[in-house]
Parts: sequence; C-alpha cells; structure tokens
Amino acid sequence: MTRLQRILGFLTLLAGAVAPLSAARADFEVAGPDGRRILLKDDGTWRYVDATTQEPSKDKPKVTVTGEGVFTLERRTEVGPHCRFGLRLQNNTNFEIQTIVPSFSAYRANGVLYATHTLGFYSIKPGNSQYREILFQGITCQEVARLQVSGGDRCVMADLDRFSSTGEACLERVRVVASDLVRFEK
Repeated sequence: MTRLQRILGFLTLLAGAVAPLSAARADFEVAGPDGRRILLKDDGTWRYVDATTQEPSKDKPKVTVTGEGVFTLERRTEVGPHCRFGLRLQNNTNFEIQTIVPSFSAYRANGVLYATHTLGFYSIKPGNSQYREILFQGITCQEVARLQVSGGDRCVMADLDRFSSTGEACLERVRVVASDLVRFEK
C-alpha cells in the first residue's frame, strides 16, 4: 500500500466518523436561570420558547449614583531625604468602590514635576475609608510645593469598570479636600 493510499484511507475513515456528529446537532430547549425555557438553535441563535415573554435587556442595569468619594491628605512626614504622604479615601457613596488607581504627582515650588506614582485603593464599602501612604524618594517635604491627583481611569465603581472607556470619569466622582500640609488638588 502506497503512502497516498494510506492517507486517502485515513481521510475517508475520518470523514465517516465526523458525519454522524454533524447530524447530531439540532435545536434543543434548556431552562434559563430564571426558569424560562430557551430554544437554542443549530445556527447559534436563541429565543425564548414562549414568544409573549420579553427578552432580557442586554444593557447593564442603571445604577442611581449618589454621593462622592473624598480624598484627604492626613500626614506629611520627612523620612531622611524623602517625603511620605498619608492619604485617605472616604467612601460617601451608595456603592462599593471596588478599585480606583489614581496618580499622585509631586511638584517643586517652581512648578517642575518631580515624580508621579500610582496608588491603588480597593474594596471600600459605603461609609468606610481606606488609608494609604506614598513615598517620594530623593525630595524632602519642604521641597514639595504641590501634590496633584490625576488619572483614576483604572477603576471599578458602580456603573464604571475597567472595560469602559471612562477617561477620568471615576476621578470625577471623587472630591479632593484642600490641605494645610501642602497644596493638594486635582
């Protein structure tokens, strides 16, 4: 038996084995999580068996957002030639702030940006707060004239999530409180 004959024999055997599988595909019914019957069609589409039942909306449910998050600057500590800032995010909203990762930029008195660091806040329930610290190395606290909050587009909160093109929509829901320690702003 030649190599070509063996390959043709194998292909014929394979086609014979696959043919019954393709014939087995057909429309069938399943029960949805809410108990309604759904017809799954052979062409990949579906519909509810009871035609009078409305199909569920494919959009996310609308969330009524109230309140805001509040950033406060609580501490400024010299650590040798470095400066450490203590920040608090208070959740005064009606939803959990699952994630928000804003950037904090330290500026010198002449307006020159020294450094920018990101800092994540996670799983803050309504009414709770979270305290985090950020360290700017190589600059003393006396040299930092302004601390600016920006970004925050990497977030999961209420109707905003990391898969939305939100820009700074998450940070728009957070107010930055002025501080006596250093100019602190968005």
